[in-house]
Amino acid sequence: MPEGAEAGVAPLARDIAEPLYRQIASRLQQGIDSGVPAPGARLGSEAELMLRYRVSRVTVRQALALLREHGKVVARRGKGTFVAERVVQHDLDALQGFYDALRQQGVEPETTLLEFSADAGALDAARPKALALPVRLRRLYAVDGRPFALVTGYLPKEAASLGEARADRLTVYQILEQFLGRRVTRAEVTIRCEPVARDVARPLGLKPGTPALVMERTSFAHDQRACEFMRIHIVAERYEFRLKVAGALEIASSLHQTAPASPARASTR
Repeated sequence: MPEGAEAGVAPLARDIAEPLYRQIASRLQQGIDSGVPAPGARLGSEAELMLRYRVSRVTVRQALALLREHGKVVARRGKGTFVAERVVQHDLDALQGFYDALRQQGVEPETTLLEFSADAGALDAARPKALALPVRLRRLYAVDGRPFALVTGYLPKEAASLGEARADRLTVYQILEQFLGRRVTRAEVTIRCEPVARDVARPLGLKPGTPALVMERTSFAHDQRACEFMRIHIVAERYEFRLKVAGALEIASSLHQTAPASPARASTR
């Protein structure tokens, strides 16, 4: 019996107006909403669902298409249909840390500190050369037991005395404000999509070259000096960014104006 299959499945109501495929989709959705099968788990194959509900392949495909339309399942070529992972949202219209953005929407991420080095950032070619931020930390975020984000942060040299134990407990903004006494007043954020390298793919459970979201953030203290740079690689299918804009968002004209220059930066204040 496939994962999530019901023992002694009640027959579908064939004498009512509701189509059979909608009845099947409703039953599958009820199970998904209750956690059976769990996010990321495979549904039964088309043949298994045909047998379970005693319907044609066309009916099963209509039911699965309806679930995909509502974001409940995803189809993976050659592998089957799987329950969709929970999608985490991040609001860009407020100045907040990555961890705080997750908690604000009721998500309690699991975090693992992979590295805290006093000087690794000084020799890191991936650090913006204009920023004197030698302290480097790497942190892995997971939701429902599955990794979804890898954070690499660069901090001022004064943060070296923080130590690994406290770095494991504190968020980056807590380190800046509570330990270093630097209150963040604004941040510049850039978001793009790019294939991940092997050292990023491995902790995220991805194949090298898989496209992922990349969020880069430079934070500024009250003296307008950069006090932090962060690069976050995010599993694209599990995360989305939101931005509230007053009035019309003129995308076409913005593209025309910024095309010759480097990627535009969105500033959150």
